[in-house]
Amino acid sequence: MNMQMTVLFETVNVLLVLFLLKVYVENYRQMKTPLGLGLIIFSGFLLLQNITAAYFHFTMVDYYSTEVMAQAFVLTGLETVALAVLSWVTWKD
Repeated sequence: MNMQMTVLFETVNVLLVLFLLKVYVENYRQMKTPLGLGLIIFSGFLLLQNITAAYFHFTMVDYYSTEVMAQAFVLTGLETVALAVLSWVTWKD
């Protein structure tokens, strides 16, 4: 159960990062700042990390111990909360 929730959280993370990436690209097109470009690159790597993690967690669930599943669940859940807050603040402004 923990690993399925972890994959669900990672899917939500991918959607949140895609939203942030869209906003960052739009801002970069308007302002052309180095910070904007840095946010795009950062978001791209974070997107790649979440897609890769979801793939590994989904396909290798049989190889994870219960302890590792719990840790992956907690870490991914914390990342989801952090991205949700960042997305909310970004959308609000």
